[in-house]
Amino acid sequence: MNIKKILTAGAAALVVSAAGITAASADPYDHDRGYGYHDRDFDRDHDAWRDRGYHRFVDRERIHETLRYRHIRFYGDPFFYRGHYVVRSFDPFGRAVFVEVNPYTGGFIGFIRL
Repeated sequence: MNIKKILTAGAAALVVSAAGITAASADPYDHDRGYGYHDRDFDRDHDAWRDRGYHRFVDRERIHETLRYRHIRFYGDPFFYRGHYVVRSFDPFGRAVFVEVNPYTGGFIGFIRL
């Protein structure tokens, strides 16, 4: 029984070492060095996208999490109103207000009284 275990372990070591040799000769994939035209095109398009000012708006769950942290009760989803990204809500004192939030980070900016 011991000879079977020894032969099996030797065969496994041979297969692993053969696979390691072929993997060692593979070309490394590194974004910083710019291998291939696909990486360069992606970086250029991504930078142009950011430079043109296109940003995604933050998820409403993130905004609601920020408001809950500040003990602000919200009702409704965020929307733009006169150039401000706001959420209908009640302040900690129970008054109806618009809460202005940053549309890109979800950060609290301030209250807009109704």
